[in-house]
Amino acid sequence: MTYDTQGRVVRDPDAPVNVNESASGTPGYVSPAYVSAAPTPVTIARRVVDTLFGILELLLIIRILLLALGANSGNALVDGIYNITDPFVAPFIGVFNINHVHPMGSSVIDVAAIVAMVGYAILALIIDAILRIADRRYAA
Repeated sequence: MTYDTQGRVVRDPDAPVNVNESASGTPGYVSPAYVSAAPTPVTIARRVVDTLFGILELLLIIRILLLALGANSGNALVDGIYNITDPFVAPFIGVFNINHVHPMGSSVIDVAAIVAMVGYAILALIIDAILRIADRRYAA
């Protein structure tokens, strides 16, 4: 070892370095380090929000497909999907002058449900951005 002008220890540049030797002097010893892999509460909240909005988007897609294919609304499953998604589509009815397009037969293109999908996707992005701001990992 050598010392600098202020008395601090400086490594000799010509001395060999043993990469397997730690500060304890024991070869191959690695000091224990603990890293928390648990997600933060904000990360959990983001996952919950993403999951809930994902389920809603899936139900709206199923609704659009059922209406487009002219599904029988007397069927319990079809009626259940309509009843579940009606409250979520209701705020978007009337956004455009046309809410339903009847291309042929009993098929219906539900414009309000398509607008609802876009609206809820934007809302999910806004909530996710707000939660990301609160997440300490993204703080600069």
